[in-house]
Amino acid sequence: VPSERGWDSWGVSRRTLRHGRLLSYQLAHANLAHLSGNMGTLLAVGSEVSEALDCDQLRLLALYVACGWVGGLASALLSEANTIGASGAVSGVIVALSTLRPNSAVHILGDVNAANPLMLLLGTLGADLARGRGISWQAHLGGGVAGCVIAWLYTLLPR
Repeated sequence: VPSERGWDSWGVSRRTLRHGRLLSYQLAHANLAHLSGNMGTLLAVGSEVSEALDCDQLRLLALYVACGWVGGLASALLSEANTIGASGAVSGVIVALSTLRPNSAVHILGDVNAANPLMLLLGTLGADLARGRGISWQAHLGGGVAGCVIAWLYTLLPR
């Protein structure tokens, strides 16, 4: 957990807003629970997103990094806080899946079905915010908007 060396070294804020920081802040997490929550969620929906992107892992990686970048930018512009974590990237991937498959159930981790993965995002974000923890809704919002726009643009590409 790189953030244990100090959020100033990894986090993105108005003061540290640079391209490199918008990439590196996604790698640092506040603690193991933060890291496992983000990666567990990505694991849960990742195969569905990959399938929706025609099983192209490079597209999934580009989507993930772009959503995280925009999430960090939104956090830096809309907040005074120093932000770390991949929550913006994960939110973007979930919203992209909701955009790519708006009318079908999503298979999460094999046997578990969800009517819409957006409900997963809203439920977990709502629960985190209700606990009063330091959650960057700004990063979630920025990443989600990026995921929606990127997925919508992807649907316009010829197959």
